Amino acid sequence: MRQASPQIKLAPPRSRARALLHWLALLTLVFSTGSGASSPLEWSKISPLPDEHGFAGAFAGISNKALIVAGGANFPDGFPWEGGTKAWHDRIFVLEKPGGEWAELDQKLPGPIGYGLSFSYLEHAYFVGGQDAETSTAEVSRITYTGGSIDLQALPPLPTATTMACGALIGSSIYVAGGSPDAGKSAQATFYRLDISAANPAWEPLPWPQGARPRILAVGGTIGGKFYMFGGADLGSDEWDKRRYLNDAYEFNPKTNTWRRLADLPKQLTAGPTPAIPSGQSHLLLIGGSSREFVNAQRAARPAINGQGHEHPGFPKAIYAYHTITDTWTQTGEIPEGSWAPVTTPTLGWSIGGVPHTLIPTGEIKPGVRSPQVLAAKTRPAKRDLGLVIWIVIAVYLGGMVLVGYWFSKRNQSTDDYFRGGQRIPAWVAGLSIFATMLSAITFMAIPARAYATDISWYIGQIPILIVVPVVIIYYLPYFRRLNITSAYEYLEQRFNLASRLFASFSFILFHIGRVAIVLYLPAIALSAVSSIDVVTCIIIIGILCVIYTVMGGIEAVVWTDAIQAIVLLGGALICLLLVFLKVDGGIAGVWETSVADEKLFSSLTGDFNIMDGTTSFVVLFVAFLFNALVPYTSGQDVVQRYVTTPTQADAARSLKTTMWMSIFGSMIFFGLGLALYAFYKSHPAQLDPAMSKTDAILPFFILQQLGKELPIVAGLIIAAIFAAAQSTVSSSLNSVSTAYVTDFHARLFRPGNPDDKNLTVARAVVVILGLVGIAVACVMAKANIESAFKLFNSVIGLTAGSLGGLFALGVFNKRANGTGAIVGALIGFTTVLWLYLTKSPISGLLYATIGFLSCFMAGSVISLLFSREPAKQP
Repeated sequence: MRQASPQIKLAPPRSRARALLHWLALLTLVFSTGSGASSPLEWSKISPLPDEHGFAGAFAGISNKALIVAGGANFPDGFPWEGGTKAWHDRIFVLEKPGGEWAELDQKLPGPIGYGLSFSYLEHAYFVGGQDAETSTAEVSRITYTGGSIDLQALPPLPTATTMACGALIGSSIYVAGGSPDAGKSAQATFYRLDISAANPAWEPLPWPQGARPRILAVGGTIGGKFYMFGGADLGSDEWDKRRYLNDAYEFNPKTNTWRRLADLPKQLTAGPTPAIPSGQSHLLLIGGSSREFVNAQRAARPAINGQGHEHPGFPKAIYAYHTITDTWTQTGEIPEGSWAPVTTPTLGWSIGGVPHTLIPTGEIKPGVRSPQVLAAKTRPAKRDLGLVIWIVIAVYLGGMVLVGYWFSKRNQSTDDYFRGGQRIPAWVAGLSIFATMLSAITFMAIPARAYATDISWYIGQIPILIVVPVVIIYYLPYFRRLNITSAYEYLEQRFNLASRLFASFSFILFHIGRVAIVLYLPAIALSAVSSIDVVTCIIIIGILCVIYTVMGGIEAVVWTDAIQAIVLLGGALICLLLVFLKVDGGIAGVWETSVADEKLFSSLTGDFNIMDGTTSFVVLFVAFLFNALVPYTSGQDVVQRYVTTPTQADAARSLKTTMWMSIFGSMIFFGLGLALYAFYKSHPAQLDPAMSKTDAILPFFILQQLGKELPIVAGLIIAAIFAAAQSTVSSSLNSVSTAYVTDFHARLFRPGNPDDKNLTVARAVVVILGLVGIAVACVMAKANIESAFKLFNSVIGLTAGSLGGLFALGVFNKRANGTGAIVGALIGFTTVLWLYLTKSPISGLLYATIGFLSCFMAGSVISLLFSREPAKQP
């Protein structure tokens, strides 16, 4: 297996382009960023187990926040080479909190036992299988610790007795693979699953990977909802210990009940602490373990070991990282000096000081020798300083955006100037603005990250824009321009009634209040995951400056800054793409070859009509993305508002065509960048940070790691592009919400006839208030880690989007539709999607806009027929 050096070196100038980069790197090297950490784990120890020998094959779990260690085996009356006999234990030890004292309970396990599997779920620990000196067992126990005592409950036994198996817990399901049915005399090829949350749990037999040998002492693992099995040993014909050491690896997908063969481990490995430690979003770490290389050394040293067991060096300390995306292995650090690398022991998670840690309690540290040590490890992401040059570039860019806002502030004399830019915006600027508005910082990083992590199948989501834009130009744009509206929802009142206008406007406002916070928070989190940028600082910088130029310059400043930001976005992505090509062996051809070989193009697309979650059906995805684009382009104030900022309808149409072609060709850059990043890290897996918490951060990670030191000016431009993407979306939300509120509520309901200058003051106040609220909420999310709850809020509120699209379509395409049909249809569309969401329907969330749209349109049409006496207004 090819492994790159962990040090980043300048590539030799092998072409004019490389030569230019080489000299530019030399000139800017003085402003280099800091280096990352060499290991993703930071090690410590907690109170050792109160037994001088320690145990191999002990069980360990967490129950009601207490750490439980029980059972196992050791040699209390002398080492094996001294004639000692292995003793099996039923003792139970409990540590209620880190830094506390261990207590040995008077209660015991049902019998002496060890070498089974351990899991923790909710408030219980689960012990599965194991053996004593004579036989394996199929017993399964649920352990609950309360008030200083243990409650032990038997669960359905395994279909076959099993010891020395590997396993993992995925959700509420326990997976058990391999093991020995007869206390180590033979290995078996069995695989079982038990859902412990079921009312009547029962073991389910699952397929064994095709061609895989039976095995004991493999290392299990789970990440991303999949089960992994690494190495182990088959009990074959080896002369010395009858073990055939293995280095093969497999991945099991519970959704399809299928296995996939993975890249082999760097060496044969068995008996390592299990399950493997998940690190970041896409790495699994294998700690130590025994290997054929180790056994050969042990054979050579056997006479010395028999005489002086304590002179044995111990098991290997190497830590191997498996990357689930690129299917590659690297060595990433070792167990630290002063600690032994244990084998035949479980791993488990425990919170220490509010920080998640992985514990490795006790275990065998030399042949026949145990240790009472309890190791604790926490992940340590490698964060890089941006450096002076990058900060200067970002500061210049952000300062420029404020100057744009100041420039246009002189032209805002009325609400028409503030909301519609006096209809002075050139078509190409409006087109760039729409493109930038639809492409947030989340998307800027998420599209390359998706192509990097999966494939480019979702590029088909860009193709429907070729249908959406002509439909908007032919059928929708004439209404918006002829009615000379400021808010898109004015059309609904003229076509239906005031209730439909207020329903649509309120839904839009509520969604974008939440969206501002999310759009500020998520890119800040991604940047902070790979750099020294503080999350709150990042949120405040992006948010405050965005509020300043938006409140000063109104829609004209927003549109022009969006246009600049669109250029920065595409330019930054294109530069980054070219630089990745230069760093990949073979350049563009190398990226293409890797993409084809690893099925990174459209391999996941299918020809079926599967509408379930996770669908890869071409037809379903095309339809879903068609409506996902149609809805904002026809009913989103942030997009529709651009249609009325241009001098003429023809200019508005040209702006949409600009957006269309930029979406088609610009997205190619982003998807291509994802493929290029995959090819680079596929051939340089050692450059990855196993502790990186978000795959969406792979682009800023690459920028800071590979360009921050060599080309800080370029890195600064691309980081500025991420800021640009966030600001373009936030500024659009701020101005469009201000427009919707003042036009649809303040001037229409609360203060009709209010002087225009007073409305202009209110509009600016709304921008400031909404901006500050969004910044504050994003900062609270960063400190309180409530992203999931806030995303839930946005998801529920955003469920109205499909209904809004259906409401506008009802007015445009159904001449008989009336106000009653419109408002009832909108409510039915929203209720239908909300029901699917709350009942956790397996239907793909991508189809929610489609379902809401069609439900609203069809229900509105039917209700309008039932109330046909109500006249349909035609604006």
